[in-house]
Amino acid sequence: MVVYNELVALTAGAGLLGFAWFVAQLSKNKPIESEGWAGFFGVTGLLLLVTGLHTTVTWPFGGGGFEYANIAFGQPAAGFGALLLFAAVYLWRHRAAFATDARTATVAALSALKPASVFVGALGLAMVVLAITFVRFQLGAAPPEEPISGRFGHLPVIEALFLGGLWGIIALGALLFAISLLTERPTLLRWAVRAWVVGGVVLLLFGAMNYYTHIGMYYNIEHGTQHRW
Repeated sequence: MVVYNELVALTAGAGLLGFAWFVAQLSKNKPIESEGWAGFFGVTGLLLLVTGLHTTVTWPFGGGGFEYANIAFGQPAAGFGALLLFAAVYLWRHRAAFATDARTATVAALSALKPASVFVGALGLAMVVLAITFVRFQLGAAPPEEPISGRFGHLPVIEALFLGGLWGIIALGALLFAISLLTERPTLLRWAVRAWVVGGVVLLLFGAMNYYTHIGMYYNIEHGTQHRW
């Protein structure tokens, strides 16, 4: 089974943190380095779109009742990646405006994000349902061969609550972002940013940790060892 959810989690965490920072700058009418942000959103968006779509259509997670991961990980990644690419294209096309009249361009950017916020809200709704699903069916328990996480595999509710809570906080940010732009309540953007900062940090650290735990799992399986930490 060849999977890459480590890279997906790491990139999604970085993407959430970057987009939260970007939105915070927009909401405070701060100057935007359009080309730099376009490059950042282009790189993270492309990685998430490609890996998310591949997971969605090929279902590399298979066997042992782990098929749900293709839905819970792949589809949100693809949607988020597409949105980041939209931001990258917009910022690149309007880089001259940001360079000459940053304040006007910043206001225009918030207005341009309003249609996209409908899809952001839709993804947020899906993430809410996924969060409930993690907890309801106690999904996400690591196999005993996996270091660190595998020590708690006999208590599936722990990882289910962790993943459900993580998906939930990201979903909260998405819903607040959509409501803020669609109802023109800019104060809600601050709470969306805070939710994404928390979710982004946790997701990034979780993805980084998985490089260790997943390699350790494959090592344990291959060599018959029982490394737990």
